[in-house]
Amino acid sequence: MDVDRIAGPIVLVAEIAVLFFAVTLAVQLFQARFGPDRLRVWMGGRPIAAALKGIALGFVTPFCTFTAVPMLVGLRQAGVPAAGYVAFVVAAPVLDPVLFGALVLIAGTETALIYAAVAFAAALGLALIAERVDLERHLAPAETLLGITSGADSCETSCDSSSEHEWAGLKAEVPTAARNARSLLTAMAPILLAGVGLSILIESAVPPDLTERLTSASPAFAVPIAAALGTPLYVSTTVFVPIADALQTAGVGIGAIVALTIAGAGANLPEFVILSKLARPRIIGTLFVYVFGVAIVGGFITQAVVG
Repeated sequence: MDVDRIAGPIVLVAEIAVLFFAVTLAVQLFQARFGPDRLRVWMGGRPIAAALKGIALGFVTPFCTFTAVPMLVGLRQAGVPAAGYVAFVVAAPVLDPVLFGALVLIAGTETALIYAAVAFAAALGLALIAERVDLERHLAPAETLLGITSGADSCETSCDSSSEHEWAGLKAEVPTAARNARSLLTAMAPILLAGVGLSILIESAVPPDLTERLTSASPAFAVPIAAALGTPLYVSTTVFVPIADALQTAGVGIGAIVALTIAGAGANLPEFVILSKLARPRIIGTLFVYVFGVAIVGGFITQAVVG
């Protein structure tokens, strides 16, 4: 029996659980210290301003799909406009600086900049659409669904903008924040395990040369094929680098690499497993179609500009 094959997934699950808990704890302490009103002001404003702030937050906190959830819940708890939290949850995994750097090394700076511009426009566009259709009414209430509290008070009884919580000091606030983090982790644990398990299964079943073979076989359809293949993948840098490098070495068009990256980072199946806890199937389906379309458009734009 290969011990590494068994230990690897266990270590990955443990790392994600610890990171998930730590992010939730930090978000809860931040809310307790500054209050939801201040966070709402910082992340609010007109829809386009809220969206730009969400994108900026996603860029400086490059969370993966799994660890973006606590921040998403915290933003919704604070009453941040839909444009703000949608822009964040789209931008965080796609505008990952590490992923951008890997793309620079593999495909060149021009390609990486086109990718970043397309990803930025996609996050901004979807955020503005979400605000216009009043997305919040299509989502499960964060407080009642997850049963977490805010500061010393329970969100189930007092989570409106008029409630004030006096900061009692870090030592006094940590136990409540830790209970909130544990509650959220417990509520999300089955979904997290399903998402992580699915991503591990897909990664082990998709060797780096599979995309190379399929896209090389149909050059005219390389971009949509790459987007379709990228969709089930959870594109971390570890997965992305060997696949993108194999594509480039095989002479596959640069557009296919960009399409694979956008689809894999922004519309992967593990992400939809996670979001199924928070959103209705229709919303998840719309996100899937939107990001898949953006991946194809981005791939063709890159192919036309860089060639």
